[in-house]
Amino acid sequence: MSDQPARSKRDQSCSAPSEGSVRGGLIVAVLRGLSVVFAAIVVAMATVPASAGEGLTLSDAWVPAAPEVGRDIPLLVTIRNDTTSPEALMRVRCPIANFSERHTVDRGEGAPAMRSIPNIPIAAGSTLVLLPTAYHVMLLQTREPLEPGKRFTCTIVFQKAGSIETEVEVRKSP
Repeated sequence: MSDQPARSKRDQSCSAPSEGSVRGGLIVAVLRGLSVVFAAIVVAMATVPASAGEGLTLSDAWVPAAPEVGRDIPLLVTIRNDTTSPEALMRVRCPIANFSERHTVDRGEGAPAMRSIPNIPIAAGSTLVLLPTAYHVMLLQTREPLEPGKRFTCTIVFQKAGSIETEVEVRKSP
């Protein structure tokens, strides 16, 4: 007599799977794995833009001349959003300034005043011109004198499009 307890027919069929059931289980596991990978790829493609700056065009970027170091000057640029979703200018990095801030001009009571804002909105399918009297970016504490005709590159960071470099021209103040 054996020390093993007696097994029912059900126990015996579960303990020794047939070759067909192993193969079927393996196929199901592989299909489940592939569906998870496919779903991850679809999510990744939906959340990452095809390329940085796609659908945004920057043009006519300039700053007024500033012969003294340490000045605060506006960065003025035209931004065209050809996408179907709104965008936002989040930050600007320029080698000629220590800092930058996004501003709007508040026309409440009294004289108009600049007010710092977290981002500059750009509506879908629109063109936004940054002006000293409206939305603009202030470049704070210039590091060098800026004479008319000088050129430099700034990096403008957008919420969805990412970083876009643009050439900026120093112009005589109007």
